[in-house]
Amino acid sequence: MNTCKHIPTAHKPRQLNADYRWTMPKVTAFLDALAACGNVAEAARAVGMSRQSAYRLRARLAGTRFAGAFEGARGQGIRARAAAS
Repeated sequence: MNTCKHIPTAHKPRQLNADYRWTMPKVTAFLDALAACGNVAEAARAVGMSRQSAYRLRARLAGTRFAGAFEGARGQGIRARAAAS
């Protein structure tokens, strides 16, 4: 006899591919957030992604305009944050 009782759990709604993949709107929003704050983790969280996935995307797109935009936005954000302090 099974003595375990089924305990109902709340299930998160199923995620769509766009929820856990980089899309062009997410990349654009990420770069805007990065230019504003200069912090990769914070900018990635703002678009629902992780810091690690942002760095993986940069590595995967090394040598492209994205890699340059990534570093440019990061530098701009760091300067903006320093000026605000």
